Amino acid sequence: MPRIAKADVTNALKVAAKTIVDAGGLDGRTSRAEMKAKLNDLPKEQRALADIFFRFVDHRDFKKGAQVTASDVTRAVAYAKTHLVAKYDLNQNGLSREEIGRMSLTGKRAVDLARALKSAAADGGGGLTAAKLGVEVGKHAKDASFMSESDYAPDFFAQPLPAGSALTGASLMTALNGPLAAHFGQQNGDLSAFTAEQYSARETTAFIKRLTTPPADGDAFYTKSAKAFEAITGLLSKNLTGLTLYKVGPKDDQTGRLASDRGLYAYVLVGRSADGKLAGVSIGSVET
Repeated sequence: MPRIAKADVTNALKVAAKTIVDAGGLDGRTSRAEMKAKLNDLPKEQRALADIFFRFVDHRDFKKGAQVTASDVTRAVAYAKTHLVAKYDLNQNGLSREEIGRMSLTGKRAVDLARALKSAAADGGGGLTAAKLGVEVGKHAKDASFMSESDYAPDFFAQPLPAGSALTGASLMTALNGPLAAHFGQQNGDLSAFTAEQYSARETTAFIKRLTTPPADGDAFYTKSAKAFEAITGLLSKNLTGLTLYKVGPKDDQTGRLASDRGLYAYVLVGRSADGKLAGVSIGSVET
């Protein structure tokens, strides 16, 4: 088994850390229930480390009923880099099989994910590239219709986001400036009057269920739409990591947060593709 660089293991810890923070949504606090829901949406390669690293962070700041904050996670990553990873690289030449064997379970899981991430980078991620995913999603998009005060079909997008960059509302708005500006009719690309709200893992799952549940009355049009959305969200879940829902729309004039009932919005289901693109679908929604 070849040695593995500490930097690769540290990157795996950062992936797990981002997963934990993302699971908490906008309030910056991740509960055990939110983390449990998030684990269900993760690829199996990420699940084991995210689970045990959350438990590690939670234990370090243990209080009954406590929630893990972003600062808790940051401190835990710094501690883990030094005490769970670097101290075992005795020769400063990467971690050998013997050195990995002496690591804690958290450290070993970080190595497992680091190897999986390197393998994914080498073979295209074991999933579809963004371009191929777009072709597959396109086969079902014409039959999918999201009904609000109007109806919209999902639009696939794939845009670059630098490796290691955190996906936040702000970075989403920047990366998707072109598609979002077109959606909102902003010819000059100015989205300063708009903002993005991140949904929790549980809310993301609930939204997907809303898209894929056939109508109780058996209406043929919406039954067909639900099946199309089931195919689309299945493709996204299988081929994108960190699948998360955002809602983009006008800012509230007073708070700067997402305003309610101000016309056209976009629901954005987004994750990272096998070739590192920010990919997913945006769905229009009119709310007044």
